[in-house]
Amino acid sequence: MDELHASLRQVPSLMVIDLRGSVTGFADGAITGAYRTAAEQGARDFLLNFSAVDYVNSAGIAIIIGILIEARKANQRLLATGLTPHYQKIVNMMGLSDYAPVFESVEAASAWVESQ
Repeated sequence: MDELHASLRQVPSLMVIDLRGSVTGFADGAITGAYRTAAEQGARDFLLNFSAVDYVNSAGIAIIIGILIEARKANQRLLATGLTPHYQKIVNMMGLSDYAPVFESVEAASAWVESQ
């Protein structure tokens, strides 16, 4: 399994957290660190980009849920893109998409945020 790398980039209305590798328990520092760095920079809307993620396990999902809870407490929004159909199904089954909407692309997520 690949170690996870998380990088930040700004797009209109969104801070994108690009994830690359495997989202497992070992990814906590990278994902949470990127989220908190972006929050400290004043970001209000975050997009987790899973397009370069090859594997997500239950510990990785727990990390995402933790960030989602933290973001909601801070009155921030967490969105997702780049999920494979398999992981989209899991996110929907768990009800996570009710709290972190899933989009087809970075552009679609950005347009949605701008329309809110």
